[in-house]
Amino acid sequence: MYDRKGKVEVSATLDEEDLLNAAIEADIEDFLLEEGDVEGTSTIFVEPTDTSAMAEVIKAMGHEECKTSLVYVSKAPVECSDEDFEKNMQIIEALEDLDDVDSVEHNMSN
Repeated sequence: MYDRKGKVEVSATLDEEDLLNAAIEADIEDFLLEEGDVEGTSTIFVEPTDTSAMAEVIKAMGHEECKTSLVYVSKAPVECSDEDFEKNMQIIEALEDLDDVDSVEHNMSN
């Protein structure tokens, strides 16, 4: 149900064409550029083995601040109502507050 991906978060809005050219030069074959959760940020998903290389590409483009991690990305996102989304997020936040939990992945596409 999930693909393992490398995630690079940048506190800037990136130009997809510039990123594509830099990624090609670094032998990164595939990536997905999305708008970040916070306005004015970008999130890039790559194969796990390309995570460090993509971070270096971002730094070479002049963006020193980037955060990398490995995440699971849902293959089949599920839409849910706003009410159900809020209830599920309360449960996810409670789980994330537990000391033994590192992260919680979900397949909600809201």
